[in-house]
Amino acid sequence: MKKLFFLLLIPSIIYAEPLSVDLVCEGEVTLFCEDGSPCLKEPATEKIKISGSTLIHKLHGNHFLNVDASSVSLEELDSDGSIGFSFFIDRKTGQIEIISRWQKPYEYRGVCSVEPFPEQLNID
Repeated sequence: MKKLFFLLLIPSIIYAEPLSVDLVCEGEVTLFCEDGSPCLKEPATEKIKISGSTLIHKLHGNHFLNVDASSVSLEELDSDGSIGFSFFIDRKTGQIEIISRWQKPYEYRGVCSVEPFPEQLNID
């Protein structure tokens, strides 16, 4: 019986593919004034790490993500039901959108690509 149980686990071990990726995103950030109106738009680069189903971000910390075949997302609502923090990446196009309404409100939109490994940067 123990051998049968072990054999049932083998396919899941072989086909398990954890998502672990470093992303570099080029886009535009919009900062908002105290009255909620857009104050400033400027080009910005985001560096993002996704390990397993966890977002690891310098500013926003660690968050569990919803990962499926087409997207990676997270949405946290404020007490009044409005968006407090939203994170979305389209896995096919690399489009990213980050909306933060807490503390210093901002929106970021851009396109992400996988950060190359240092050995891939060596061009002969």
